[in-house]
Amino acid sequence: MAKATNGDRPSSPPKRTIVLIDGYGLAFRAFHAIPMSLSTAAGELTNATFGFTSMLLDVLRAHAPDCVLMTFDVGKSFRADTFEAYKAHRAPMPEEMRGQMKRIRDVIDRLNIPIYESDGFEADDVIGTLAQQAVDQGLHALIVTGDSDLLQLVDDHVTAVLPGAQRFGEYRVFDRQAVLDRYGFGPERLAEYKALVGDKSDNIPGVPGIGEKTAKTLIDQFGSLEELFENLESIAPPRARNALTENVDLAYQCRELATIVRNVPVELDVDRCVVGDYDRDGAVNLFRELEFRSLAARLPDSHRESTIVASEPSGQLAEPVAILDRDSLAGLANDIATAAEISLDVETDSTSPILSNLVGIAVATSPTRAFYVPTAHATEPVLSMDVIREALAQALTSHPNVVTHHGKFDLAVLERHGFNGITINFDTMLAAYLMGETGIGLKDLAFRHLGWEMTPITDLIGTGRSQITMDHVPIENVTRYAGADVESTMRLRPPLQDTLSARGQMDLLTSIELPLVPVLIEMESIGIAVDVDVLIRINVEITAQIDALERRIYEMVGHEFNLGSTRQLATLLFDELGLPSGRRTKTGYSVGQEVLDTLRGEHPVVDMILEQRTLKKLKSTYVDALPQQINPRTGRVHTTYNQTIASTGRLSSTDPNLQNIPIRTPVGRQVRRAFVADNRPEYRRFDEPSILFSADYSQMELRIMAHYSQDEALVSAFQQGLDIHAATAAEINGIDIADVTSDQRSMAKSVNFGIMYGMQAYGLSRDTGMSRSDSVAFIERYMSRFQGVRAYLDSTIRQAVKDGYVSSLFGRRRYVPDINAQGPRRQAAERAAINMPLQGTASDIMKIAMIRVADGLRRSKLRGEMLLQVHDELLFETPVSELDALRALVVETMEGAAELSVPLRVETSIGPNWEEMRDFTGEASESA
Repeated sequence: MAKATNGDRPSSPPKRTIVLIDGYGLAFRAFHAIPMSLSTAAGELTNATFGFTSMLLDVLRAHAPDCVLMTFDVGKSFRADTFEAYKAHRAPMPEEMRGQMKRIRDVIDRLNIPIYESDGFEADDVIGTLAQQAVDQGLHALIVTGDSDLLQLVDDHVTAVLPGAQRFGEYRVFDRQAVLDRYGFGPERLAEYKALVGDKSDNIPGVPGIGEKTAKTLIDQFGSLEELFENLESIAPPRARNALTENVDLAYQCRELATIVRNVPVELDVDRCVVGDYDRDGAVNLFRELEFRSLAARLPDSHRESTIVASEPSGQLAEPVAILDRDSLAGLANDIATAAEISLDVETDSTSPILSNLVGIAVATSPTRAFYVPTAHATEPVLSMDVIREALAQALTSHPNVVTHHGKFDLAVLERHGFNGITINFDTMLAAYLMGETGIGLKDLAFRHLGWEMTPITDLIGTGRSQITMDHVPIENVTRYAGADVESTMRLRPPLQDTLSARGQMDLLTSIELPLVPVLIEMESIGIAVDVDVLIRINVEITAQIDALERRIYEMVGHEFNLGSTRQLATLLFDELGLPSGRRTKTGYSVGQEVLDTLRGEHPVVDMILEQRTLKKLKSTYVDALPQQINPRTGRVHTTYNQTIASTGRLSSTDPNLQNIPIRTPVGRQVRRAFVADNRPEYRRFDEPSILFSADYSQMELRIMAHYSQDEALVSAFQQGLDIHAATAAEINGIDIADVTSDQRSMAKSVNFGIMYGMQAYGLSRDTGMSRSDSVAFIERYMSRFQGVRAYLDSTIRQAVKDGYVSSLFGRRRYVPDINAQGPRRQAAERAAINMPLQGTASDIMKIAMIRVADGLRRSKLRGEMLLQVHDELLFETPVSELDALRALVVETMEGAAELSVPLRVETSIGPNWEEMRDFTGEASESA
């Protein structure tokens, strides 16, 4: 037998690893790192639970341990018996976190991770004891904690993982060398170090007068307290020697407090700690309840057999079928025609409804029968678009019962490819949005309501630089993916529809949101013309303004610095200029917009910095970006309207966002000048000159406030057609409306609009410059004169507390789970509760108006086109010859969109561009 050499000597098997987790350490880290806005649709706060679970799963995935256990503190620490001040300064656990600890333990229980704890001992001591037992049993111990105290346990067989200092989800692994690099001495000297310098977090005082630098020098020189105190006479400087001489007992006591004990009465049972020995289905069901879909895919593999057969799309009874020949296509058309309900979805090569190409169409004709029709796959043969359109267009267009998820996108893409006139009967994304669900993506809903863990799209197309488009994915893979989408969409309809019906919100879906879909698709398709020459001129001017502002800022402070650097700006404002600093972040003081707004008037440079920021944002967001967003085919920009983002029901606009162009600043108004009526010969849409026409609801939310509150003064003012702000000023000041000054009207206007957003005295003082006491008095006078408004505010908050939500006039709801919280969260919830019925009703009225105006334009044969919806305004482009007819139709329709106690009023204007609009009351030949 040949003798083995070093090169082929069999290696010893790698050591098994056990992870020991400091439960409270992770929970506190999670609670403070994840915003408290994270909650379930039912309002259960989950920020700590989510963060804890995410970190736990990250550790299990990153380190692939064989075993895992959890520890928690229990009872009063034995250290407090010998040193009463130990941790005595710590605030109690926040109530918002305390309420989540049961859920955190539920997660641990579902993952079958054993919890070790011992009354009177801290988790650190339990970990220290179990880590030693694990090493004695031949395991490598990996400690996961948020507390650097545990670094004293690190040795050749024990490492520690601590969260990074910057971002949630970052970690640092400490072996012996890493501890040496951080402190300059080994883990075994950490208790000595804390004995000298103390530990503020634990209220360990240390030796007075001994700082970190001196302590490190002493430890490097002597190693232990015993050696140090035996050589006191050699310690310099005298100040340090005297401090140590006077505090010998205190130093030894502090070391005892800082030392982790390793003799806690707990016994490690490795067999109980095996990773993966858990019921995955039970864990998934808990994650469904907590709405943690994104975490389900990160669960470790389970060693146990699944007991739920249909917990994922593989539970469908038939595999989706790819349609690759004419006979199969004809069969699908027949299936669609005879199906009581169909579900429809498209696959594309981008997320833009205007620019994307159709890659394939998925259709489900029953909850267990799905098909995929590829239309454009790069490497595989497919039927021609003409053949597919001829076979399916009629069947899809005439079907009376089509269900979609985000159907606006599907229909927009299909219409561009010749499938015109499809009507959506139910949309699961819109339904979930109206229900107040927190995650309304299809995969979120399928996980929450069906228990399906659906394949993420990144599994097909990848991520980052290696990402491909769907047309390069094999047809077989897309068929399974798209088939699961349409099948889950169809299966989601019954539970979502039942909930909407039970809440009395089906009419909101079928009469407002769904009829609005084709209106928005048409607006997005039409777009609006942009004059690039105007933007070029603005760019030159705005660049010069920014440069001049920056020079003035540098001159004012006496030196140049990087205005874009948070650190340098904070140094200037708070160190050099001595301005009051605001919220401190992990990297220094915040210099965000909110902080700078509070510093207005404190120093002239603040206002200049704010102006510079505004100009730079306008430049990057609009002046630089808009020319790049012009569609070369149409010569126009095409925004995308979102129905499911704003909690109030308002539409939002993206790519580009045309609803946030500031109109109170000269530059913002200049940007609006670039949006023009399109009279370019190559792009014009009419055979005669066109003009922009605007119809804007006048003071809509105040009118809705009058309707809700039934305040006599407000209702009377609107019914008489008075200037509402002047009328308010007259009421508050007890004078005739004719005697109201411009300042009094301005003040009343601030309060009128501010009250709708729950504004308090602080906000009024900030917006008007009044003193806090004057603001308090002013609001009190307002409330005393408008008793109905005060009653509305009070009753709305009471309703929110009672029901957990508030509603618009048309049944749109906003859930406000924080209404029963404490402090700022409750105040924010109260402001939202006050405002939502007003904004929600305003959004409903605007949507109804848009639907009716679009219908009126179709029936009247007028050629005018609705281009944009911004706040309470609709913007049209129309041939000049049809201005009077368009105005009559739009005003009548908008003012009749809802019946309130006070009349709705619409103001109209016209102009060659969106900035140069002038009042228009008719007589187009004279005005245009």
